[in-house]
Amino acid sequence: MSEEALKVATCPMHEIIPMHPEVLKRPWPLNRRLRDDAPVFKDPMSGIFFVSRYDDVVKMAQDHETFSSKMVSGSRQLAATDDPEIRDIMASGYPQVDTMLTEDPPLQRRYRKFVDGAFSPRNLKALEPYIEKLSEDLIDKFIDRGECEFLSESGVPLPLRVIVNQLGAPEKDLPLFKKWTDAFIGNLSQQLDREGLKKAAMDMVEFQHYFVERIKERRENPQDDILSKVVNASIDGEKPLTEAECLSMISQIMVAGNETTSATLTEAMWLLIQNPDQYEIVRKDPSPEMISNLAEEALRYSSPSSNMFRRATKDLEWHGVKIPKDSILFARFASANQDERRFPNPEKFDVTRDNLREQVAFGKGVHHCLGAALSRRELNVGFRVIFERMENFRLADGAPEPEFSANALLHGLTGLQLAFDKIR
Repeated sequence: MSEEALKVATCPMHEIIPMHPEVLKRPWPLNRRLRDDAPVFKDPMSGIFFVSRYDDVVKMAQDHETFSSKMVSGSRQLAATDDPEIRDIMASGYPQVDTMLTEDPPLQRRYRKFVDGAFSPRNLKALEPYIEKLSEDLIDKFIDRGECEFLSESGVPLPLRVIVNQLGAPEKDLPLFKKWTDAFIGNLSQQLDREGLKKAAMDMVEFQHYFVERIKERRENPQDDILSKVVNASIDGEKPLTEAECLSMISQIMVAGNETTSATLTEAMWLLIQNPDQYEIVRKDPSPEMISNLAEEALRYSSPSSNMFRRATKDLEWHGVKIPKDSILFARFASANQDERRFPNPEKFDVTRDNLREQVAFGKGVHHCLGAALSRRELNVGFRVIFERMENFRLADGAPEPEFSANALLHGLTGLQLAFDKIR
C-alpha cells in the first residue's frame, strides 16, 4: 500500500484498504470519510459492509432480526482452517458453540440470564471495596517511583484481577488469563500470521482444558462467583449447560470483562495528558459526577470495542447500497461515537458534554455489553483513586508517543510510559 493510499481523508474510496494495519491503528480519518461520503460502504477486499453513522449503527444493533449475531466464530474458523496442524490443535480441545455474543434471541437471552445476576447493582456495590483496595495496592507498587508503564502496571491488572476473582481462579494464575485473553484478541485481530494463529490455537485449547477442571470443581462444590452460576445453570430448569457451552460463556466473560476496561483506563490517561484543560477541570472538581463524566467521555472517545460483526438475514438496500442476504457487516461503534450529528465537535475530548450517556461504547440492544456496569464501576473507582494519589500527568522523560494496536475489532494503546507527581 502506498503512502498516498494511507491518506484516507483524500484518496479515492476504491484505494482505501480498511484492514491495513496502519489504518486499523488510526481509524479516525477513515471513519470521518465513511460518515461523510459512504455511510454504508463495501470493502472491495474483504467484502464486509461498513456502517458508520450513529443512527444507523444504533438501528443495526437494536434490530437483531435483520442483523444477526449468529455466524461462524473466530475459534471455529481456526478449527475449519485448511492448515492441518492448526486444525489438529483445535480438535484437541472442545467444540465452539454459540451462546451470548454469537447467538440470537430467544436462546441468547436464556444464556445471558444465567450471569445477569452476577452484574446486578447489589453485587457490584459489594465489589466496590475490593476494586478500591486493588486500585490502591497497584498504585502503591509504583507511586514512589514517580512513573510507571501504566498499561501493564495498572490498566491491565485492575480489571483482569477483578474478573479472575469472579471466575473463581487463584491470583497466581493471572499470567495465564492475560495470555489467554491475548490469544482470543489476537485471533480476532485478523493480523496474525501462521505462527501467530498456531500459538493462539494452542493457548485457546489450554484455556479450555484449564476451565474444564474448574467446571468439575464448581459442579461438586459451588461457590459465590460467576463461574458457579454458569456451571450450575440449566436451560428452562431442565437441561444443564454442556462443557462446551460453559467454555463459550466463560471465554466471553474473560475477554469482555477486562480488555475494554484496560484500554479505556490507559487511553484516558493519555487523553488527559493531551488535553490539560480537561485534566484541570477534573483535578479541580474530582466529584463523583465529574469522575463519571471522565469515564463516559473516555469510553466515547476511545471506543475500545471499535467494530462488531453482524450478518444480514435478508436482502437489503441501505443508503443506496445493495446488501445481499448473509453478507457480513461491521457496526462501527467507534465511528458512531465520533459522529458530529450526535456529538458536536466530536474530535474534542470534553468531559463537560451534556449527552455523554448517549455514547455506544458498550453497544445497544440485546447485545449491550453484559459487563458494562462492572466496567463503569472499575473506571469510576480507578479514576477516583488515581486523582486522590497522583497529579501532573505527563509522558516519562524520553518516552515515545504511545502507539495503538492494529486490530479489526478492539482498539487500544500498546503501552503508556506515564510520569506523575505523588499526592499521597
